[in-house]
Amino acid sequence: MKQLLIREENYIEQMENLVEPYLLARERELWPERESKKPIHCMNYQADAPVGIVMLCHGFTETAEKYKEIIYYFLKENYHVYMPEHCGHGKSYRLTEDKLLVHIDSYERYVKDFLYITHLAHAEHPELPIMLYGHSMGGGIGAVAAAREPGLFQKVVLSSPMIRPSTRGIPWHTAIAVTEFFCRTGRETRYILGQQPDAGKETFKESSATSRVRFEYYQRKREEEPLYQMCTASYGWTREAVRLNRELERNAFKNIKAPILLFQAEKEHLVSKKEQRRFAAKLWKQSPGSVKVILVPDTKHEIFNAKDTILERYWAKIFSFLEK
Repeated sequence: MKQLLIREENYIEQMENLVEPYLLARERELWPERESKKPIHCMNYQADAPVGIVMLCHGFTETAEKYKEIIYYFLKENYHVYMPEHCGHGKSYRLTEDKLLVHIDSYERYVKDFLYITHLAHAEHPELPIMLYGHSMGGGIGAVAAAREPGLFQKVVLSSPMIRPSTRGIPWHTAIAVTEFFCRTGRETRYILGQQPDAGKETFKESSATSRVRFEYYQRKREEEPLYQMCTASYGWTREAVRLNRELERNAFKNIKAPILLFQAEKEHLVSKKEQRRFAAKLWKQSPGSVKVILVPDTKHEIFNAKDTILERYWAKIFSFLEK
């Protein structure tokens, strides 16, 4: 893995001249519909000598475009990659006209869409084992998907998973009460209090990355493409994040059979590390040895957008886990 890592020095040049052409030669753009007239945008990349499939489950306000470096690593390690964009994200179908807003009517939609694409991947390559890599919101979605179909995924990597979102100093039960009030009064598609649309104009200091050049590479693409500029959640999304948390901590942990590698960011600010540890403890009690938790020092929420020295160890641990 050390030889494959795209270094921060000349990072953009390497991404544009090495990674992007490599991916382009191996990509397919898919538009499957689990529900009529609701196309799921999915990028698929074919490895040269595949040993498995990796399903990528992205986080809140993210897109397939953000994962190009990650996709490159999985391809070079001989995994086919399927990267669906969740409802309300990127080029996938949306439930509101506001392109800056992330809204969902039920977290089940995320889970069902993701499993639908996973079954399409399995149908295309029935002989290959399926792995799951989920980040943030995608970690929560992926964990529920792994619980719904325990035999589908062989290994699961959860990077900064959203077991419970951070409420930024507001007590959890207060946040739930406010959210339920707005949803019950027909305002589920409104921006949550304190969030305003900014068309994705995020700064490095405000970001969840610790590598400036990795942040700037995707931020430039985001600013150029309106469909990548989702930046705020609705009350409906927040309600479903609460329900996703309840599902994970009350039911899902009982049914997950695949081994899990869970990464925590030391300087986490978007999701609860306490709830990650609680979830892992429940998994361990249910099946001792089934989960390993790794705290990654000097990182923020997006561990995959850290500095080179951290990523060398991060990716080495991931591929060692997948190959065992």
